[in-house]
Amino acid sequence: MPHYDLRCTKCNGEYNIRATMTEKSQKLIPCPDCGSLELETLYKVPPAYVKGTKATTCPNAGGCGAKCPRGV
Repeated sequence: MPHYDLRCTKCNGEYNIRATMTEKSQKLIPCPDCGSLELETLYKVPPAYVKGTKATTCPNAGGCGAKCPRGV
């Protein structure tokens, strides 16, 4: 089963919850704090690593140009 980063729209709690894809799509996952079924998916961007160090600029800045979402 996959893990999902979810936020409760009622209590604003953020959770990493293990659930089936069916449970998530049918909104059957209750909030661990308040029990609400109104959870929204959080999309988190993992940090970029270049040669074992944390990158401070986009590693594809030369390749994507104006299409770069970070504007680098």
